[in-house]
Amino acid sequence: IDMLKSMHGTPYWMAPEVINESGYGRKSDIWSIGCTVFEMATGKPPLASMDRMAAMFYIGAHRGLMPPLPEHFSENAVDFVRHERPSAAQLLKHSFLTRSH
Repeated sequence: IDMLKSMHGTPYWMAPEVINESGYGRKSDIWSIGCTVFEMATGKPPLASMDRMAAMFYIGAHRGLMPPLPEHFSENAVDFVRHERPSAAQLLKHSFLTRSH
């Protein structure tokens, strides 16, 4: 029940497994969170310089290798959007979210 087999969403935020139609699960949502944080930080989604189809092929072919945040972002932010996908529980404990301001 964790995986669904259908493609929904905008290519720039699609996880590799969604593009490759190998299923959709919680990890796919974590991917989208990383893309959303990337867009909030930079003003555009990862791979926005590519057209939609090129971005889909890139994500599907590279299996999750996404461009990093630009160098001027904090190490915490860069680590938060890295290509590895932790669980939601792990992300909630990440220093990017928990550090005091």
